[in-house]
Amino acid sequence: MILTRTPFRLPLGGGSTDLPAYYEKHGGFIFAAAVNLYMYVAVNRPPSDDMIRLKYRQSEEVKNLDDIKHPLIRAALKRSGINKMIEISSMSDISDGTGLGSSASYLIGLLNALHSLKGENVSRRHLAEEAFEIATRDLGLPDGKQDFYLASFGNFCVLDIAPSGAVTVSNANISKSVQDTFEQRTLLFYTGVRRSSEDILREQQTDIQANKESALELKHQTKRIGQNVFNAFEAGRLDEFGSLMDEHWHIKRKISVKMSNDMFDEIYEKAKQAGALGGKIVGAGGGGFFLIYCREGSQDAVRKIFSQYGLREVPFSMDSAGTQVLMNKPRTFTI
Repeated sequence: MILTRTPFRLPLGGGSTDLPAYYEKHGGFIFAAAVNLYMYVAVNRPPSDDMIRLKYRQSEEVKNLDDIKHPLIRAALKRSGINKMIEISSMSDISDGTGLGSSASYLIGLLNALHSLKGENVSRRHLAEEAFEIATRDLGLPDGKQDFYLASFGNFCVLDIAPSGAVTVSNANISKSVQDTFEQRTLLFYTGVRRSSEDILREQQTDIQANKESALELKHQTKRIGQNVFNAFEAGRLDEFGSLMDEHWHIKRKISVKMSNDMFDEIYEKAKQAGALGGKIVGAGGGGFFLIYCREGSQDAVRKIFSQYGLREVPFSMDSAGTQVLMNKPRTFTI
């Protein structure tokens, strides 16, 4: 059996400039962090028959690859060349559709397991690019690059994306004290709302491809804010990060009416009155998780606001490892 563990991510700056429609013309910039909330994928090869068995939120048992309903599994198995006698199960710390990159973490973890099963030693970059190709080329999804790279590499990660699509990956130079402050003063709350980001991302891609001046200008501003957030982290000016998050909140609200709603706007304003410097709804927007950065000493007051609305806090810390194979004990026969 093979067991992999792959982190989820928190986007900190430059979000959505990783979409091909934007970076192919202007280049993209992403600064994000992987956290200790994980997707677990287990792969086994039961020798008693040739069936394909899948266990996720649903269960499937089929004879043929084309009968698989789960699109990511179907596409990953086709790429791997494995078409029978396989069992795939998954568990997750966080539900899908919550803005933390669960689909990317699942696909990266699955590919890592399948390559390990075949005895193939592939790089983190290979995993990220293979997953991106499966999502965008094989399945036609409107995904960007950051989720796959963060799931694969982990850590505080900086992505410079060239118009060609080539990604330069680097770890941010962030001290342990700055990381500790970030973890202490940044709070994460689950809104209870699950949603697909596909429609929002398609809308953004379409607007950029149509050269809508307003959409392009908002993306330019998003990239500028992302670069400033990165500089603030490396310089240890985290209160500046909070203020930049607030600036980005207002920009993101202009990108699409689906980014927030009246209740989320109300919570955000009350949290700021209680001491939050800035925040964001993580991912494409519309639900999922609320990320809030607080002035020192205001954390409990901010927590109280979210508690009043029934939102649950989810503690987190940094993940520095990226996707990992936790167990590798395959049977010794040819795939």
